[in-house]
Amino acid sequence: MQLSRKSSLLTFALATWTSNVGAFIPLVDRTTGTIQPRPYCPGRPASPSFQRAALSEFLSEFFFQPNGITSSFLNFIDINYIQHSANLPPYGRDVNLAALLKAGPDFTGVNVTILQVLFDSPYGMVHYRIALPGEQPVAIMDLWRFEGTCMVEHWDVIESLPVNATNPIALF
Repeated sequence: MQLSRKSSLLTFALATWTSNVGAFIPLVDRTTGTIQPRPYCPGRPASPSFQRAALSEFLSEFFFQPNGITSSFLNFIDINYIQHSANLPPYGRDVNLAALLKAGPDFTGVNVTILQVLFDSPYGMVHYRIALPGEQPVAIMDLWRFEGTCMVEHWDVIESLPVNATNPIALF
């Protein structure tokens, strides 16, 4: 019994550690104790606590890892992804990935500040600030819908900070 407890504590510590540093060890569903190996799509049953951890891992990988856009999409986004963004294709992971990669493989040289992350299963949301060199910052809110371990649908709202904005805390 003691070995099992130590094993559970080690699994918990590793799952927590991977969420914080972006290392790519399979996530653990802390509710069921199930280890969920990558890729997370096609979706498998998962608890809200797993989905919350998956959202954090996705954001860390997408924004802060080299080639993170590709690796996060291949591991977290469903092949039949539904996209509600105005300037991206409406259906399909691969066509959306190709469209995003036209801007580059990752966010190198872009200042990304995550302001809020909210999760209420099956939805996860992030509000963040992006500042490209020499441009006004942009506020973005992304919302994803999960089915089990997999992100299957996306919405966003994007707004630029006007140069003549009078509200010092507008958007952020």
